[in-house]
Amino acid sequence: MKIKKTALLGVLAGLLSVSTACFAASSVAGDQVQYDFRTGQAIASGNVKLRNDDGTATAQEADYNTKTGEGKLTGSVVADQKDAHLTSSTLIIERQGHYLSAIGNAVLKKEDKTLRANQVNYDSDAQFAETVGPWAQLTMDDGSSLDSSTMRYNMQTGIANAEGNVRLISPPRELTARADRAVYNTKADDGTIQLFGHATATQKDDTVSGDTLTIKGAGGKIAMGEGNVKMVVMPQNSQPAAPAPEPLFSIAGDTPEPQKIYKYFNWPGSPMEVGSMDTDLA
Repeated sequence: MKIKKTALLGVLAGLLSVSTACFAASSVAGDQVQYDFRTGQAIASGNVKLRNDDGTATAQEADYNTKTGEGKLTGSVVADQKDAHLTSSTLIIERQGHYLSAIGNAVLKKEDKTLRANQVNYDSDAQFAETVGPWAQLTMDDGSSLDSSTMRYNMQTGIANAEGNVRLISPPRELTARADRAVYNTKADDGTIQLFGHATATQKDDTVSGDTLTIKGAGGKIAMGEGNVKMVVMPQNSQPAAPAPEPLFSIAGDTPEPQKIYKYFNWPGSPMEVGSMDTDLA
């Protein structure tokens, strides 16, 4: 059965829920909607829109089963619920909507944190996101960013575990850091960063490296290092002193003597060769 721009019940449970409750969609609309009342399978195409009391999701196509609570959205997926915003090329819905896989330039934003990756898997019950693919990035609205190969981020605790080629940039702390692995507590009242493996942190002009580094507090001070710790601290006035002015010439020194000088009287006088006799003084 094909129905144009109509509504179906029970579609897209659990989308980006920040609690254990599912996203119980109240309607789905599209240019064309095909629904099997026996199996509960709904297929929609063209300007697909799913809606519930807390948010909406849009895509070009949707294939969803209202009885199992599982399905797939494809084509420029955009989903919003409360303070969570998700975009991707494809969205796969599993476990009756409690588990989501956003695939293809996935971006998941909640409050002031944004997680980006080729794929983001999200467990709404645990409020836990995990990336899949060769790159991941977590950014904050203050301009800070955490980049790595893969990342696991607990939205409830605010703790991010980054693995592989970790790079941290924090403009508010004037801090940059690199390591093999990092654990970052993004909560504003803590802000602790633990770096593991080939760890290096630079704050302003000071650099610390070691096997393990811990950066504590919102002030971002490097508080602890373990294993082959090295520190390079630049003085506050790192500008070199200006060289002393060189003399015009030195009679006994190494500075070359001038070829001409002026008489010391009747200034400006007239030039005379060095070593010659001035008849006025003779």
